[in-house]
Amino acid sequence: MEKRYSIRIERALDTSALSDFKCGVKSMDDFIHDKEKGLDKFIQLRLSNLWIVFEGEKAVAFFALSKDALVLNSEDRRIIERKEQNASVLPNPEDAEMFWDKEKYPAYEIDYLAVCEEKRNNPDDHLGTYIIEEIRKMSKADTFSATMFLTVEALDTREYSAVKFYRSCDFEFSEVAQNKYNYEAMYGNQTTTRRMYKMILPRD
Repeated sequence: MEKRYSIRIERALDTSALSDFKCGVKSMDDFIHDKEKGLDKFIQLRLSNLWIVFEGEKAVAFFALSKDALVLNSEDRRIIERKEQNASVLPNPEDAEMFWDKEKYPAYEIDYLAVCEEKRNNPDDHLGTYIIEEIRKMSKADTFSATMFLTVEALDTREYSAVKFYRSCDFEFSEVAQNKYNYEAMYGNQTTTRRMYKMILPRD
């Protein structure tokens, strides 16, 4: 049975509500609390919009969103068309070539997403997955501009990798970015993120 969360999601103009927040990933916690070069500065510069998830008065998670443009190649197309759940949003065969001929596709990027350490360490708590679904609904409800995908640069380091989490939320690796990743790996360059995407489905 899906867990029901008694939470509220509020837009925030700064990180003051996150002063005691810790996700348990040191590099991320350092970024959250660095007032000079971290998350707060990122929000002040209007590079992303910050949303904080509260349970009662406690901040239990946050995410930051911005607009993005997703580049797809022929392998991405095959992956998307192969998924049965995408059938309802893909164009009719007569319109398919026009649809796939675009250079890039409108998307919302999840710049940052973190859940508090207590909930992250609880295997029965799936707040992160719940938040992804809420982001999907928010993105889909945007009537100002078209949005077809969610994208993310998933953290992927020796300390922590978010790739498995995003895969569990039906994100795919961007094949365009995968080619770059393979090239960097070939020459011994250590990347710290993996670009992934998820099609927004009209389930509601």
